Order: sequence, then structure tokens, then C-alpha cells
Amino acid sequence: MKTYTIPQKELEVRYSADVVICGGGTAGVSAARAAADQGCSVIVIEQFGSTGGTATNGLVTPYMHSGIAGDPGCSYTRKLIADKLRAMGGMEEDGRAFDPMILRIAGEQLLLEAGVKILYYHFISDVIKEDGIVKGVVCVTKSGSYVIEGREFIDCTGDADIAVLAGAEYTKGNPETGKCQPISLRYIVSGINKQAFGEFIHSESERTGVKNWGASYDGKDHVYAAVTGKGNWTLGDAFDKAVEAGDLDIEDKLYWQLFSIPGRKDSLAFNNPEFFEDVDGTDVEHLTKAQLEGKRRIYRQLAFYKKYFKGFENAYISEIAPMVGVRESRNVIGKYTMTGIEMLQRKKFADSFSQTNYPIDIHGKELNCKENVAPVDDGKPWYEIPFGTLVVKDFKNLFVAGRCIGVDFLAESSIRVQSSVRSSGDAAGIGAALACKRGVSSYDIDGVEVRSIMLSLGADFK
Repeated sequence: MKTYTIPQKELEVRYSADVVICGGGTAGVSAARAAADQGCSVIVIEQFGSTGGTATNGLVTPYMHSGIAGDPGCSYTRKLIADKLRAMGGMEEDGRAFDPMILRIAGEQLLLEAGVKILYYHFISDVIKEDGIVKGVVCVTKSGSYVIEGREFIDCTGDADIAVLAGAEYTKGNPETGKCQPISLRYIVSGINKQAFGEFIHSESERTGVKNWGASYDGKDHVYAAVTGKGNWTLGDAFDKAVEAGDLDIEDKLYWQLFSIPGRKDSLAFNNPEFFEDVDGTDVEHLTKAQLEGKRRIYRQLAFYKKYFKGFENAYISEIAPMVGVRESRNVIGKYTMTGIEMLQRKKFADSFSQTNYPIDIHGKELNCKENVAPVDDGKPWYEIPFGTLVVKDFKNLFVAGRCIGVDFLAESSIRVQSSVRSSGDAAGIGAALACKRGVSSYDIDGVEVRSIMLSLGADFK
């Protein structure tokens, strides 16, 4: 392989803060606000031009339910975000469906009002460290390369980019195959007559005898539909006919979903196409292929809707996610690493920052969970995630939040949803702030105290 040697050069320190958040997605926004609320100066470094990560740039709406009665959420910043979304007409009353565009604005407001400095269009290329202490991160921008220093760092990149650059241990993919979960490219279709489409759903239900399985319409604005390669689905017959006619490929029906978007009377959000090969979210070739092939599939699917679905006669693609939806890639080895077995056993922790009963949700053809573990019947049908999963092993000032925390492959498939991700941001932000103010190692932070602070700020726990 041909190589070049880059001449050594000095880089200026352009910015510094008590707490530096690397990644301004769901976890990053919560971590930044939580650290700022504890009195720390905070910088958020983000490679895109908006906050929200997969929820906004990836168009991942709605929120998934925690699976616990009342959907506690365990995050006070989630409440702050929800209040802003509702005030702007961007969230349904159930607190799940939201408008990704409005969430971009709400996330920025949440940070700016707390004095957080946001730096967009920054790509972190390296980490400066000494003896297990991260000193700074090297950023590449159109303005040149420079260093951003901090006392505490939180990796909210989703892929553990900062931890890996720093040399932290991590796992990646199915331990049996090495393969990661499928990736998706989501999009929004507008110009839809929802009433006509809703009536079509009911007529298909009557015609096929598949009574509203994976499809529903409330007679107003709320529409939901799904088709996968397994089972009978209300709209499955239309997909089968289209595949037979050559209007769709079989891959188009392996995983397909649509959801309503609050405030958008003629629009629906689609959770597809899904890719089952070349699914490494840390490989830019795979991400590029998903964008190129994804757009081709999206317009093939639009032609299918227009031909087979009533209400789509005037439909058009109004948005394609600039960010590929990655379900799973790297996970750090934490001070504590939680396993899927513990999750299935509904294990509880005194220092937990999240309670959830979201199931093991492994997408893919051969990635299904093979574990058969009886849950502990303690009258509390959920598991908890301990604070130690947010502390990167062998580092004194590096925390992690989001789907790349210290969990194994099975557990990651459950904790990756936005409710758990946001609560991890709250906890990591508070933990980093405590470490900064006290001048102690991340290993010295008591997760029980962090949880107590979360509760005092309004986080809901059972």
C-alpha cells in the first residue's frame, strides 16, 4: 500500500471548556444541558449542521416506548425537550411522535439558553492524551485544524469514535459472526391524502382478511403501517403483487414501516430501506453505498406507492436523511459492562440511570436472540442500566453516552433507543460535571449520587 508521511506541525488551542461533548445527537444534547445545569462551561462538537443526531439528521421518529407502564423515561432533559416540542407544535400528546425538523430547533434552544457553545461542521480526527487523561481533541474544519481542550470529555458519537481514537478497548458486532445490525436510510413522503390512504388500509383489511395487522388509521391524522418478511400483514398483499410484477425487489418488503409526523397533515415518515449487507457504520464505503443505493430504492418505493396505494397519487419525496441510520457498531468496555443476560434477568442496580423494558431488538437475517433466560419475578418488570457503563475503562476523565456505552451485543439492541440514550446523556453530563468540580477521576463518581441529582431535577423513575 502506498503511503505518505505528513510533516509534523503545531496546532493552536482554539477553544477550551470544563466539559467537552463530542457529538451533538440525542445523548450529546442531554449530556451538554445536564453538565451546564451543574454550573460547568460546555462545548458541543458536531459534524453536521444541527443537533439531534439520528433523531433529526437520521429522521428517526417516533420515540420508542420504554415498555414500562407510564413510560417514565428517567430523563429530565427529555421533559425539557418535550415541552419545547409541544409548544412549537412538533410533538403529539403521547410524547412519542415528533417532527424531526422542529426537534433540531428545540435542541439548539435547550443548549443555547443554558450557555452551551455549539460548534458545527467540526470533524474530530485525533485525541491528545497523557496517562489515561484526555487533554484535547483535534478538529478538522474549513477554518483549518486545531485543538479543543477540556477537563472532562463525553463521547456521544454513537460509534465510540473518541474512545477508540484514545485507545480504549471496545467490542463490535455479533460475537459469533462479527456482523453488525442492518443500517437504514429513512425518508419523508409528502403530498399524501391520509384519509384516502386510511380508507385503503381498511379496505385491504376487509379484502385480505388480515384485520389491521401492522396497519391502522384513526380517522384523523394518525396513520401507521408495517410489513416485514415474516407473517401476514394488512398491506403485505400489495407488496407481494409488486414483487411478482417486478415493481419491487424482495428486499423492499423485508422491513418496511411508516409513521405519522405531528403537524404535517400530508406527510409520513418511512423507516426503510434497510440494508442487510455492508452494514458497518464505521466504514465510510458502507455508509456511502447506503446513501447511493438507498436513494435508488426510495424512488422505486415511491413509484410503488403511487401505483398500489390510494392516497399517494400526488405524493413526492420531501426529505431523505443526510445521515444513515446505524443501529449498532462499537461499544466501549466500561468500568462496568452490562450483558444481555442481565437485561433478560431484569437485573436492578442502585446506581442505575435508566429503567426500561424495551426488548432485545436485533434486526437481520441470522442475528436473532438465541438466549432463553427466565426473568426475575420481583414485581418490577424492567431492567436497569448502571452508571459504570458510562465510564470508559482505564481513563480518568472520559465518559460515554448513547448507544456505544459499555454493554454487549445483545444488551445494545435494547438500550439503543432514544429513551435510554437520553437518560444516559443526563447521567454522563452530571457525572462529568461532578468530576470536574471536585477534581476527581471519573472512577470516583458515585452513580447513586448522580441518580439522586437526576431525580431532584425531575427525572421519572419507578
